[in-house]
Amino acid sequence: MQKIIITSILLFLGVLSGFGQSKKNDLKLTVSGLPLFGSSEGFESGVNGLVIKTTFGYFITDKTSIDLNFSYATLNALEIGGVDSFYNSYAIVPTLRNNFINKQKIRVFGEIGFGFGTIKYDADDNSFRNLAHENRSGGISVLNIGIGGNYYFNDKFGLEIIIPYISTKNITSNRINNLYSGVGPTIGFTYKLN
Repeated sequence: MQKIIITSILLFLGVLSGFGQSKKNDLKLTVSGLPLFGSSEGFESGVNGLVIKTTFGYFITDKTSIDLNFSYATLNALEIGGVDSFYNSYAIVPTLRNNFINKQKIRVFGEIGFGFGTIKYDADDNSFRNLAHENRSGGISVLNIGIGGNYYFNDKFGLEIIIPYISTKNITSNRINNLYSGVGPTIGFTYKLN
């Protein structure tokens, strides 16, 4: 079964043909995921979360795009007030990206973005939910700075890898400020919409 899936994917990618560089007015859609590596006041160093990110981008020049990232983050295995807990977070982060290399198959870029979102803490067992969960929930700010690249299989479809530094702060709670600071290697697929 695994061989059939791999063969189907390779055949699909082989059927697609044609290559092109990014151009002004191009629209793109990217879906990616990243594990969160780093440390915070609430958890230890290592892999401690997962982010799923959908990005819409518009090229304002041949090499520069403005992207709008919609992300969902979750982290389990937290302990808050002696209670096993988790959080869910949503954010919107506008990002400016510049392709330093803009070739037919390969693009290398740097990006910077800043945005806002929300975070909600809860207990694994809802009957143990306490005031600490409510005090930590609220608004967040997200800063990301990274470098990455795309490898295009054809004119429309490609693989994207980014190595960003991400800093997420709680902007409404006095209990905790730094939610996450660290590297979040991102891998996903990108598709040119026009």
